[in-house]
Amino acid sequence: MRLLLPALLLSLGLLASCGNTSSGSAPLDGFSTVYVTDPDFGDTFEYRSPDSFTYAPGPLAGDSVSTAETAMFTAINAERLRGGTCSDGQSFPPVPALQFEGHLHKSASGYAGVLAVSGSAALPHKTGDSTPVRRMIAAGFVPAPPNRAVLRFEESLAMGMTDPAAVIAAWKTSSRHCAALFSTVSHGAVARADGQLGAYWVLNTAGW
Repeated sequence: MRLLLPALLLSLGLLASCGNTSSGSAPLDGFSTVYVTDPDFGDTFEYRSPDSFTYAPGPLAGDSVSTAETAMFTAINAERLRGGTCSDGQSFPPVPALQFEGHLHKSASGYAGVLAVSGSAALPHKTGDSTPVRRMIAAGFVPAPPNRAVLRFEESLAMGMTDPAAVIAAWKTSSRHCAALFSTVSHGAVARADGQLGAYWVLNTAGW
């Protein structure tokens, strides 16, 4: 079975310091406010980014990365380092490997489990009030991008394949999935959960 979602979420977040997007003033009380506009779901909200935020280079406490996930992440980065051509003919140059990020893995792992338990073949990005951007932020991915920089959140889903090469090949048949595969964002993580319909994959990437 080879199924994947034909649409990819691409959402934007804009940094605002002390509620002013252009002042460039210092964050208030050790925090910056990040205003998020999610055009895919018509969602607007904000989160607070602490000065102490650091990227997690490994899985968070209580989380773990499987051998299958490691193999998939390695394959994704190998593809990025080669560059590639999508099925629509658009070509992408090589881009740096994604840096593993533990908060993004927690988000991807949680949603992969939701999809696997639901047994859904539709692979919805939104379940209830849960969207990719909200899931990544709820998992603790709350960086503050430089003033006026765009923070991009991206999610790709696939189901029914276990071989990393097959999943990547399937993503490359969709122009939006393929573009996300070669996105210039810096951080990412991929998670897998198995259900009655096979393996569910969630790739979360973010950065600017």
